[in-house]
Amino acid sequence: MKKIDELLDSFPAKIDYVRRASMGVPKMFIINLALPLTDQIYNLAGNLFYVWDAPDQTSLINIKVNNTSEPGIPYTLHTGAITPFDKLLITTPAGQAGNMTIIYATEAPELLQIIDNRSALSLDLAAIREELQGDVTPEAFIGITITAAPGATTIMAARAARKGCCIQALSTNTGSVFLGFANTVTVGGAPGIWFAELQAGVPFTIDDYRGPIYGIATAQQIVGTGEW
Repeated sequence: MKKIDELLDSFPAKIDYVRRASMGVPKMFIINLALPLTDQIYNLAGNLFYVWDAPDQTSLINIKVNNTSEPGIPYTLHTGAITPFDKLLITTPAGQAGNMTIIYATEAPELLQIIDNRSALSLDLAAIREELQGDVTPEAFIGITITAAPGATTIMAARAARKGCCIQALSTNTGSVFLGFANTVTVGGAPGIWFAELQAGVPFTIDDYRGPIYGIATAQQIVGTGEW
């Protein structure tokens, strides 16, 4: 059996064909990802479906083609399939938000091909650009009193939005402040549990770390902190 593009071997013939039927015209529907669904039936006929837009690259739906007995295949942004179907059974996992746009059509690839020149990494590239540019406003900046040992003082709690930070010991401090990534940090010693010693006036900066930082000292000291 000849394909449609072989039967319609000229542009006028194809135009005449699409005047009589909208087989090659893409259509669209939107799924609210915040509403969990299980094998929700969409009575749509075609041979192509494609995730055109989604809140992010991790948002997904599971699609079964034609029957509940078929495997539910996960589809994310910029993925789809060319396969004949008379219905799609869609499952939206819980815990998601936003809308997902699906386009579908018939007679692909003979009379329809998707052209999508968007980079699949566009969202990641935007995040990298934001990281390189830095924030316009800081996340926080404040002075912290480091209480005397044995207890450690939280200098910075974990912050997902942090791109970098600075900690500086007050110039009039009388002793050192020892920094650690957990409240098990200890005061100096050999080897001890710490990663930086801030003597009076000494700063410490770090990029691309978003976890907590603790400080400890043998006597009360002061540090200034800034996050961005």
